[in-house]
Amino acid sequence: MIYIILISIIISHICNKQIYKICDDLEKSKKNTIIIYTLIILTMILIYKKYGITLQSIKYLSLIPFIIVISIIDYHTTYIYDITILSGIIIQGGVFLISPDVKTYISALLIGIIIPYILAKITKGLGEGDIGLYGLCCFVLGKNYSIYLISLSFILASIYCVYILITKSGKIRKIPFAPFISLATVLIILTNFDILNIWFNIIGN
Repeated sequence: MIYIILISIIISHICNKQIYKICDDLEKSKKNTIIIYTLIILTMILIYKKYGITLQSIKYLSLIPFIIVISIIDYHTTYIYDITILSGIIIQGGVFLISPDVKTYISALLIGIIIPYILAKITKGLGEGDIGLYGLCCFVLGKNYSIYLISLSFILASIYCVYILITKSGKIRKIPFAPFISLATVLIILTNFDILNIWFNIIGN
């Protein structure tokens, strides 16, 4: 456990430095630093406690810094930089070279790009960066969780939209979608199908 904590602190430090180099428009703040350190350290510890040290946990742990950095930048700027998506895919590609199920995850990558692309054309609610992030997250989660990820992220975004309409109806702005994709990804990693099952049970009752 101590090694995971140390590694997560080091990764948090690197992310806190790099995020401002990636996005010049993002102002340095203690709030962002606290968010980065808290989210990365807490999430990585929870993943380690659930999966231990396995190939699966390595791919999840290596994904977390990317989706947190992407989400923070998107939240403040509603923009996702290609370098963050491509870097994440390259890192994950290295992990999957030693995976026995490479074809399954390549299929997941295609699902994560094609379906969001179609939704983007239909709804006009997703940007190119969101499509790339879906591709990255689906690539990591695998084919069985790809559709689940897309569905859950839209459910989470819809809940937030209702909150915005109720509390800030006069100040509606473009909603960054990356945080919901990232949150859905983390929830799937930590709970598998439980979150969506609970949601549908609530709706059914």
